Amino acid sequence: MRRTGIGVALAALLLTSCGTGGDTRSLTFVSYGKGAYQEGQQKAFLEPYQKQSGVKVTLDGPSDNAKLRAMVEAGRVTWDVMDTDAFMAREHCGTLLEKIDVGDLKDSFPPGTLSDCGVPAALFGLMLMYNEKTYGDKPPTSLADFYDPAKFPGKRVVYAKDPAIGQLEAALLADGVAPERLYPLDVDRALKVHDRIRHDLTLAQTYGQQQQAMVDNQADLALVVSARAYSTLRAGGTQWKRVPTKVPVTWDVLVVPKGSKNKDLAQELIRFASRPEPGARFAELSGAGAANTAAKPELNDVQRQIDVLGQDRAADKVFIDADWWTANYSKVVQAWTVWQTS
Repeated sequence: MRRTGIGVALAALLLTSCGTGGDTRSLTFVSYGKGAYQEGQQKAFLEPYQKQSGVKVTLDGPSDNAKLRAMVEAGRVTWDVMDTDAFMAREHCGTLLEKIDVGDLKDSFPPGTLSDCGVPAALFGLMLMYNEKTYGDKPPTSLADFYDPAKFPGKRVVYAKDPAIGQLEAALLADGVAPERLYPLDVDRALKVHDRIRHDLTLAQTYGQQQQAMVDNQADLALVVSARAYSTLRAGGTQWKRVPTKVPVTWDVLVVPKGSKNKDLAQELIRFASRPEPGARFAELSGAGAANTAAKPELNDVQRQIDVLGQDRAADKVFIDADWWTANYSKVVQAWTVWQTS
């Protein structure tokens, strides 16, 4: 039943775009490379859109903000839709990126996630997980336990390349800061919370490294984004269990590079991908969360074990403040880098 609505929605979109200029009937979609996330986009968004519209969609990648900037500044834009971070869409709206009209979908996303140049594509929850082989029937129960090596001794692992996935928020929540009082972030306080586990912390430089450490029992506790938690369990790391606690939520967005010769078709594809049915299918395939709040993915047993983004988890979800991060990203990254290397 779910799939039947896709063709109807697309037909309506195509009627609105007939006769627009620059329609070459082809698009280039840029994502992050081989993996469940991009494969989910291809099967849920791109293949159905291409089949129904006749528009050829070519995958390129990996997504790269610096390359997009170079293309736009050189006036040689070959990308039409790119998956990127929410901050990019806010900082460079109207300069490197085109504004996007989502039409009747404007109220379809969690508050604060949609911007003029970025349409939410996927949600990610930063969840606390523990190794059942280590803690058995006495597991951690809160974010505070991740930062308490006396109560829960053991190796911790985080993805250290980007602090904007919720790690600072998690530290402050663990230290007693109420969700509604997180911003502006007290970065110094968050880093002092991390100091408590400094000697027990593995700073993975890629998501793959973090996932492998978990699968190979090289860690006892982890703060891991939901899509990677799913990949960890699928790769054999079934000893890892979720702790039901507060979850910082981040998201990716779809953007249209400034100067795309196919910007009308690009917006059409984004609107198609942003509807509930493709969003639900994407969530089922990728392990990430659907951005459209009306999407109803049919989760498998593994996904249900780590579901932190469903409607029944609303009380635990803490959405990051993308506007604050847009204004402060560079200096926070610098502080986080100095902390790692000092």
